[in-house]
Amino acid sequence: MTRRLILLMAMLAACVGVATTSRAHEKFRIIGTVAKVDAKDLEIKQTKDGKIIGMDMTPGTVVMRDGKKVAAAQLKVGLYVVADAFGDSLEELEALEVKIVPAPAK
Repeated sequence: MTRRLILLMAMLAACVGVATTSRAHEKFRIIGTVAKVDAKDLEIKQTKDGKIIGMDMTPGTVVMRDGKKVAAAQLKVGLYVVADAFGDSLEELEALEVKIVPAPAK
């Protein structure tokens, strides 16, 4: 009985540890114009404050235009985008999805 209790406690502790580490990354939404893009990196100049936010592009990054998945090569400097990313901070982001959208009216 004691052995089972110890095993149960160890499994519970492991589950709590996994749950805690999976929440270590936060989601971010970056809105603005593409300042720089290549196969591995994307930089966006934020509309709200003009700050340049960089993020990694991975094979899992999805690029969308008009509700359809498109090739990452369609991302060009000057396009207006909404990027959903995750990371520990704005300095360490990985792009999950980048939507090419019309620029807002001025």
